[in-house]
Amino acid sequence: MDYAKETLSIFDEGSSRRYRDNDQRAMESGSRLHYAEILRTLSGEFGRKISVLDAGCGSGRYFHCLRNVRGLVGVDISPHMLEEASNPVNREALDIESIDLRCGDIRSLQIDECFDVIYSIGVIGEYSPVDSALLDKLFHLLNPDGKLFFTAVDVHSRLKMPENARTTLPRRLLRKSFPVLPPFAKRFLNRALSAHYLTERQLTGLLKDSPFTSFTITRYCHPSGWQGTHLDCLAHR
Repeated sequence: MDYAKETLSIFDEGSSRRYRDNDQRAMESGSRLHYAEILRTLSGEFGRKISVLDAGCGSGRYFHCLRNVRGLVGVDISPHMLEEASNPVNREALDIESIDLRCGDIRSLQIDECFDVIYSIGVIGEYSPVDSALLDKLFHLLNPDGKLFFTAVDVHSRLKMPENARTTLPRRLLRKSFPVLPPFAKRFLNRALSAHYLTERQLTGLLKDSPFTSFTITRYCHPSGWQGTHLDCLAHR
């Protein structure tokens, strides 16, 4: 099964509804506050109305964190998630003049406009791979002086869990023992079972070979819930 089909199977109607129902409570947790503040700062730095692309917008949980937005395009592969995004969390706090939700894979979807900010949180490097083709496309979707922010998952993080299915006993046992495994064992398991995770060195190499003029990678260890580390990346056109 390829990543697109797998993602569609995960985010069916029921799981998308549960995902959206969890948004309000989850926005009060450490990691959501962390990314909310990043997006507030990033979107507020321009001093003018901006255009924004959310690549893998899901239920629209971060829409209300954006500031001074003229137009937001939200792309997601799941039509059920987009249905939830039509009523995003904290809708009354939106600072967005218009929202355009589009169903498709960001890699293949035809997008004609360009953006000041593109962001993708908890999607690429998790449900889909980070590669040179994707970075090239995102670069060309940015306006001059535009900024890309995305997260990827460090390969030593705990195994990914399916979001809408019962987990097998062997996988549950692996997750319980994961924190005490040596690094080489963590890398091996994640390459086999969470194929889109990568090392900071791999991500650095991809960005160095990309058209982006500069970038920074910051490690963010989640303080609660999922026990893992995101590689927060900010790249400039």
